[in-house]
Amino acid sequence: MNKSKITIITLTSILIAILHFAFSPYRSNSYEYDLKLGQIAEKDIISPFEFSIRKSDETITAEQEAAAAKIKPVYKVSENLKFNAQKNLDFIFQHFINSELDSEKIKEKLQQNGFLISSRNIRNLLDEKFRTEIYTYLTEELSGIFDVGIYKDNISYEKIKLSKGKKIREYPLSRLYSIEEAKHKLIIGTRSQKEKDVISELANIILITNIVVDNESTKLEKQKARENVTQTIGKVLKNEKIISKNSKVTTTELQKLNSLMNAQKNREKSKNKYELFLSSSGSFILSLFLIFLFYFILNLFFDKNMLSVPRVSVFSGSFLISVILTIFINNILKVPSLIIPFGFSVILISLVFNPHIGLIFNFFNLIFVVCFLNWSVLNPAMLCLSTIGGIIALKRMKKKQEYYALGIYIFISFIILNIAISLLKFENIAVFSTRLFYGFISIIVSIIGLIMVIPVIERKLHMATKQILLELLDFDNPLLKKMSQITPGTYHHSLIVGNLAESAAEAIGANYLLARVGSYYHDIGKLNNPQFYIENNSNSSELHDKMMANESSVLIRNHISDGITLAKKNKLPRQILDIIEQHHGTGQIRYFYNKAIETNLDIDEDQFYYLGPKPQSKEAAIVMIADIVESTTKSLDDLSEKAIQKVLDDTIIRLINDGQLDETPITMKELDTIKKYMMPIIMGVYRKRLEYPEV
Repeated sequence: MNKSKITIITLTSILIAILHFAFSPYRSNSYEYDLKLGQIAEKDIISPFEFSIRKSDETITAEQEAAAAKIKPVYKVSENLKFNAQKNLDFIFQHFINSELDSEKIKEKLQQNGFLISSRNIRNLLDEKFRTEIYTYLTEELSGIFDVGIYKDNISYEKIKLSKGKKIREYPLSRLYSIEEAKHKLIIGTRSQKEKDVISELANIILITNIVVDNESTKLEKQKARENVTQTIGKVLKNEKIISKNSKVTTTELQKLNSLMNAQKNREKSKNKYELFLSSSGSFILSLFLIFLFYFILNLFFDKNMLSVPRVSVFSGSFLISVILTIFINNILKVPSLIIPFGFSVILISLVFNPHIGLIFNFFNLIFVVCFLNWSVLNPAMLCLSTIGGIIALKRMKKKQEYYALGIYIFISFIILNIAISLLKFENIAVFSTRLFYGFISIIVSIIGLIMVIPVIERKLHMATKQILLELLDFDNPLLKKMSQITPGTYHHSLIVGNLAESAAEAIGANYLLARVGSYYHDIGKLNNPQFYIENNSNSSELHDKMMANESSVLIRNHISDGITLAKKNKLPRQILDIIEQHHGTGQIRYFYNKAIETNLDIDEDQFYYLGPKPQSKEAAIVMIADIVESTTKSLDDLSEKAIQKVLDDTIIRLINDGQLDETPITMKELDTIKKYMMPIIMGVYRKRLEYPEV
């Protein structure tokens, strides 16, 4: 888990702890002296205890900044720059290994990459034994020099602070290298003029300064300097007179008086808020533990993309919303806790992500709410359990208008629970009815809140929520209608891929709706130049015959970038864009590559590969497999079960061998399941029909 996610989790826990502290029943009031500069004191003010006189905020700030300004920069030896230097050295020497080029060609190639080496030294380096000795010598010496560090000429200090690991030490510049000193160190180890000439020229290219300012350490040093500034200017003893009766209040006396009030508040806080502090600390630890446990469970059972920074923000924000709503209902409005719109954040998570995550979130949410109700469990537990009815209803939800049906499912669940509790506790009808009324308000507020908030989240985060995905499945969607009219072959292909992907995704517990929608839209880029794709134009080969193989390859490859452009223009969710971008991975466009080889063209191989990236999610990997399987199967002459099974097996083996599935969190067992569930569908689509005799 990266720093950003940890920061979000920690901040959420801190905010929950602060809310716990702020809305605790513990309170205290400090006595305050209402005196101003120059005012006449009506009585003597005697110090009730010993305290320190605090400087004014302006003085403290000025002294802190002055102390920070005196701190010299802290430097560090950059490992990245050392790596870059070695990388440049390797790059240069790579041109000489198994090279069939003459010295001038090598010189020209190096020059194109910014490395200027004389023809004579290039000829010397063509000698393999000499080159190996030079490379070994430079690698060893450069490593030692860069580990010590090379400083810039503009450093004017005699000594500098260097951070190494967690320690910061002061080093005289004489113990470090300048560029010239580093070059001299390399040259003095040479044994001949020939070596000296080559190493001297290579040193000019390779040597760079790698002692750079360590901003983080410098910032910490400055912060330490600020913290070391004393904030007090003496003490006032117990029973010492601060202000005399009938005298004017001076600046010094006012400063003492303000210090007394601050000290008094601190003493009261430490005395009266000690238990509250412990309780809030416990709240922070509990929040941190629960949120980390929640994310651990998600990471264990769901796709790794589920823990992206925006999603972590939504999860953490939803916990926080539940806490704030609980405080608002219980502490501010002071109405029964059954009115808390508990289902709001739970159904929100279920809609934005999926019901399985919503179910897990539901029980974690219960603990957060109960914590702010003095661990009174009954009412929030009833809301929690009834919300499960709504989560189950989401499975059957097909459109936005069913929000109200969702509310009915939750309310029916609440009625059943209310009956059970009333019977268990022998409660009368009045208690039953009151609880039913409060629960009804909670559910209504939750549903209204969802109707207002869900569209905002969908727009702002561009997430593939269930609502958005259901809308994108509508065949009246402008993009799908356009595909059916302009690219009917691609459209039909996409529908079959959608059936394959949905079945496979559901079988392995992936987001089957996302897989289906991603399949429908994965080839929308073919709306540009549809005539060049065989599924839309049986004579497309004639068009490609008039083009160079690399031109055809680039045109075919461009359906990815064209698709992304169209997807962005039509504001498709980010996850759909990812599937469009990743469904060919970095695979080879083999047909046109082979065509180029056959025509003996001098080819740029990069033009015959998709740009990727490789699939990053299970859904993208499934769409990739389904896309290949469908397009391969429909071109078969033999449509027997054995032949189709071979297509499935060969497709997955080839993708594995090609490394296309290396970056997706999919297992071999899941790949077997995918094949198992795709097989009957593809057989159903392409099964040969019985030939009936002519009548």
